[in-house]
Amino acid sequence: MVKLLVTIQFEEDAQLPAFKGSMLHGWFGQSLKAADEQAYFICFAEHDNQQPKPYIISPSQDHKTHWQKGELYHFEICLFGQATDLVDALYVALKLGERLGLGSQRAPFKVLSITSNSPQFMQSGVHPFTLAEALKPYHGLNNFNTQREVALNLLTPVRLKQAGKICHTGIAHLDFLSNQILRRLVLLSKFWVLDDQSLLDQIATQRPYIAPHATHNHCYFEDWQRYSKKSKEHLPFGGLKGQVSFSGEISAMLPILKIGELLHIGGKTTFGLGKYQLIA
Repeated sequence: MVKLLVTIQFEEDAQLPAFKGSMLHGWFGQSLKAADEQAYFICFAEHDNQQPKPYIISPSQDHKTHWQKGELYHFEICLFGQATDLVDALYVALKLGERLGLGSQRAPFKVLSITSNSPQFMQSGVHPFTLAEALKPYHGLNNFNTQREVALNLLTPVRLKQAGKICHTGIAHLDFLSNQILRRLVLLSKFWVLDDQSLLDQIATQRPYIAPHATHNHCYFEDWQRYSKKSKEHLPFGGLKGQVSFSGEISAMLPILKIGELLHIGGKTTFGLGKYQLIA
């Protein structure tokens, strides 16, 4: 995977929406289509009905709407699996995107820097890394359980479904969350890394035992609306925000929770939803 932090500087005053994931998603689609039709098809075309998109565009946590000339704004673009080969097209798209501008007034900007957020440190340019590299600090935790408390800071709305309905009050338990994370890992792996069913089956069969634990929800539902040009209507875009913590003999679950942090969870991840920070 590649996690790129893009820093831009506005060349004029700009008015942007509070949550910028939808704006960035639309802007990136237009820019990528102008840069490389094949890359656009890979990222934006409808494929298999279970096939996840191989990227995430994640806005910063700044909900400010009025931006002055000269101010800097940051957002993240993540590419998964085979989509990491699209970095050249992504660079061209970012350059073309300067001309498109951002927001309803198409405010012009300049790309100042593109840095890779690797497991070790931030570094300039494009530096792919593997999921295994990111999980090295957690190596060996599957072999034992110790009493521990971990927390997840839900940074952007998390749209998880239980019994076909969006969760509005919190995350029920660690089993439910780990199933959501592993399902996303399996689907991304199947469609964008290696479609080997025997290998994918092992992801589920080798999941650590989840010991009895306590769940503490301090969540609320943040209700965003996104205007869809395709359907010409506002669509629900909300999800859980806040913090959820788990306590018990759960050390062995840390690698799975780290995977969820890297891949995001739930619906609308391409717009930056489902982002959390693991505190362990």
